Amino acid sequence: MLNLTKSAKETVYMKIVRVLLAMCFLVVPLVFFTDLTANPFFVQNTLLYLLIALIYGTLAVKFLRSKDIDFTKTFFDLAFFVYVTACVMGWLSAVSSAQQAMRQTLFYDLLNYGSLLIIVSLGAYIISKNIVFSGTIESKTNYILLFLGWGALWYFLPMLKTHLTSENILAQLFDWYALLLWGVGVWLGMRVLRKLTQENILVLMFIAVFLACCYGVLQALGLEFLWPFEINQFASKAFSTFGNPNFLSSAVVMLLPALLVYFMRTDSKKDFVVYGLLVLVYILFLCFGLARSCWIGAAVALVMMWMFGTLRALIWKRKGRVFLLALLAVGVGWGSVYVDGTDMPSPVAKRAAELAQVTPSNITLKVDRDKIFQSLHQRLFMWDVSKEIFLERPVLGSGLGNFQMAFEQNQPKTLLRYPNLRELKTITHAPHNELFFQLGQGGIVGLGLFLFMFMVLFLEMRDFAAHKKEGDKKQLLQALFCGILGMLADNMLNISLHAVVPAFIFWWMVGAEVSGVGKEERRISITANPVTKTVALAVLGASAAVLVWQGLWLTSEYHSFLGQKDVAVKKYDSAVKNLSEALALYPANTEAGFRLGNVLLAQGKYKEALEAFEKTMSAASYYEEVYFHAALAALGANEPKKAVHYLMDNLRLHPYNLQAYLMLSQLLHEDVIYADASALALMERGLTLFPYETNLWRLAGEIYQKLGDTEYAKNTYKRGLTVDTLDHELLQRLSALYPARSTDRPAVIAQAQRLQRYQDKANKFNKMSPYYQQRLRKDIEAYIKDYPDDTNGPILLARVLSLAGNDIKAEEVLEGVLEKYPDDLWANLALSTLYYKAEDVKKAEKCLQDALFYYPQNALATARLKALEQAGLIAL
Repeated sequence: MLNLTKSAKETVYMKIVRVLLAMCFLVVPLVFFTDLTANPFFVQNTLLYLLIALIYGTLAVKFLRSKDIDFTKTFFDLAFFVYVTACVMGWLSAVSSAQQAMRQTLFYDLLNYGSLLIIVSLGAYIISKNIVFSGTIESKTNYILLFLGWGALWYFLPMLKTHLTSENILAQLFDWYALLLWGVGVWLGMRVLRKLTQENILVLMFIAVFLACCYGVLQALGLEFLWPFEINQFASKAFSTFGNPNFLSSAVVMLLPALLVYFMRTDSKKDFVVYGLLVLVYILFLCFGLARSCWIGAAVALVMMWMFGTLRALIWKRKGRVFLLALLAVGVGWGSVYVDGTDMPSPVAKRAAELAQVTPSNITLKVDRDKIFQSLHQRLFMWDVSKEIFLERPVLGSGLGNFQMAFEQNQPKTLLRYPNLRELKTITHAPHNELFFQLGQGGIVGLGLFLFMFMVLFLEMRDFAAHKKEGDKKQLLQALFCGILGMLADNMLNISLHAVVPAFIFWWMVGAEVSGVGKEERRISITANPVTKTVALAVLGASAAVLVWQGLWLTSEYHSFLGQKDVAVKKYDSAVKNLSEALALYPANTEAGFRLGNVLLAQGKYKEALEAFEKTMSAASYYEEVYFHAALAALGANEPKKAVHYLMDNLRLHPYNLQAYLMLSQLLHEDVIYADASALALMERGLTLFPYETNLWRLAGEIYQKLGDTEYAKNTYKRGLTVDTLDHELLQRLSALYPARSTDRPAVIAQAQRLQRYQDKANKFNKMSPYYQQRLRKDIEAYIKDYPDDTNGPILLARVLSLAGNDIKAEEVLEGVLEKYPDDLWANLALSTLYYKAEDVKKAEKCLQDALFYYPQNALATARLKALEQAGLIAL
């Protein structure tokens, strides 16, 4: 083993390592700042990276001073390191085949997301597997009670907090009372870790997660005392100190089986009560956290406990206390369904009831828009995109850290196949399913090696369970393995394995499992020589680099948040200063770059805005919004060529951006020199996706005319007029391309002329006699019979019926059109008018929302919704 247990004469290096580990397991899961960065929990990630780097730096210095160090080679090492190597090879393969402009993005993706595997996961595993599993569970309940009192002292933080006026980040981090409490907490953590064993580290994890759960439960009950303002990020969820209820719930899933072993094995009444309290608080938070995937993960972990004979025997031996705890747990869980301060159903009850929407018939992406269940179909959508990533690079996948970029590039394929899912468009670095993530990032090789790793761990665990007779150790290791399986089950629907703190805990537990069940293949004693010294210096240098990198990243996020606050109070000059500094400190801070570009764009500084957007693009080439805003900046800077280029990039990533199609078509119309095959293909896609946007048809036809492609122009006007036979301008343009007596004159011209004659008569409906009103209605009905696929006939008929006072029949006609063609813009707008006239505001709003779903930012629908809002009839 790497000698991290406390020896008779502990060296200063080991004391430092113990302090750092105590901070990893106590401070990191609990620390957050409410007014430091946009995400209050960014500091957790930074702190964990720094602590891991300091641990490795300390060990490197120890080696350079003492000239030797011991490591243990285990059965799991080869599988894990081959997996990591395959991930790195996948990244190198992606870089080698990528365009030059994409390579900087690939580098920053490796830094931002790949480092989770290289630093956090691998770092946690290596340290953990070299810490001994003693096989003895010691009573630490006195410390748990002390920590409970320590946690209560945080109630006074808002009253005793130090307030410094300086905007320096160090001044914002500084607080006397908080430093005092953290000092006491780390000292208590050091006392728990006097013997640095996996059992004692587990106790420290129990404590940290218990305190976080207590805070989360208080939040769920409305007893908030740390946040200076209401936070709406997770609405009624208890987000606690992990920043996301799903992440803390995942930690509960991992630790619950081990905590139950501590509860069942103790013979002390005090331990029985304290560990029982921890279990109940864990379960209560699982309910209030509303993370359904974690409910499944916890169920899997508990069922797996029964599958192990040793644990089953322990449960049966302690059946009395287990039964009592089960009754209390059911009571706690059942009670959480009814605990709520309003007359509405509690969030827990609503969250559970939502599962009724999951039926065999709607577990598909071919679903009607009104039957979309966000939690289900968002995941199905992401899994389909992950499949596309795999099909593009099936062997090694997109490469380590590149999943988010690959997701954005492949997302349009799924969006175009399933147009009803366009509102599910998202940006994510993991698809809420670990198998799909591994398939997308690592291909067949990555997924196979990932599964092989845990198959190796399972086989070793089974062998250990079959042959070893150590009581405490065997039961605890089996419980840890159940927690690992529970986490993996949870991450079939969750992304907590890709969040820094839960990932650290998970891979630490994997290392602990390896430390306990693995047969040491051999102990490696490394002595100082030129090669090993060089490696140690490289580790020391890498540790220093991580410290610098994370320092720059956190400072950049701090200045970005200052800029965000400046924008909110309209201090634009100060915002530009802070956002520019954030981008200069860390060029991959895409939010800072995007916000900076928008501020400069609003100020009319188009060239500076374009520079900011282009710098952001180089670090995040998958950020489709940046391309669109860069096109706006390029237009302002009088660079139409760049505007066309960026609009095309935007549309490749966001196929339903109607405004981009209109801008691109306008630019091509103004100067057809930019109308190459790629631009025209995107324009044609816009015509297909937005057929009722007549401006697109007009512009496209004129573009083809300017290019000299008269036949294409004819065809375009013809297709447009077929869709909108009531459009006078399309009719005029198409008619102008065909002589009056031309033999190849398309039939749609006569069809449109006929319907537009009826429209002209409808415009004079109130001046007509009842006879002619009735005759007009029959003429339109005859037109509908002749041209049943033209929706404009029924729309005009509905108008005539409404003018005649028969709104009910008009509604039926329009509803029939929308049942067959739900994306018909004019039918939605017409029906909204009838519903509003009938004072059915909800249905009118739904029609307008449907119109905007298919035609975003449509001026008429937007104006009508705004009018309803101003009248106080709806709330947008």
